[in-house]
Amino acid sequence: MKMHPLFAAAAAAFAILAAGTAGAQVTKAASEASDAAEHKIEQKRADEKAQRSGPVGKAVNNVKSGYHKERSEHSAKKAKRSLRNATD
Repeated sequence: MKMHPLFAAAAAAFAILAAGTAGAQVTKAASEASDAAEHKIEQKRADEKAQRSGPVGKAVNNVKSGYHKERSEHSAKKAKRSLRNATD
């Protein structure tokens, strides 16, 4: 089973947190990774609803999916940035 890069980042953040180094940045990275994962889940839900919906529902759920995709990518970038700051 292939590990999703986002979950790998979260695991790395928790491992560093357990070691006790750069706690604030690592905690921030873990929080951002968690937010990214939640947005990814919401994106998938919106995609599934769009497939089962009529034309109006498709449009609404496609907008929701796009929003959650952007937020997920943004949170993942912030998590990576926080991890880089923690190791510097």
